[in-house]
Amino acid sequence: MEVLKETGVKNYTRFERAQGVGDLAGPHLGTNVWPAVNSVMIIALEDDKKDKLVEKIKELRKELGKEGVKAFVLPVEEIT
Repeated sequence: MEVLKETGVKNYTRFERAQGVGDLAGPHLGTNVWPAVNSVMIIALEDDKKDKLVEKIKELRKELGKEGVKAFVLPVEEIT
């Protein structure tokens, strides 16, 4: 969340207890056998803010290792 403040991101949607399976971390299913879960954030930004956020996330990944934080960039079009 500190990265969001540092980059001026004020608006986002966050999903808690997301479940899935990854190559590095394995299953995160919220069960007794696989108790871990994830959080997912969706953030729509202008290109200049996106670039700042991506750089900060890359720095964070260097500190934390590859497990824990990922970022994906997708084109977004507002239709409503």
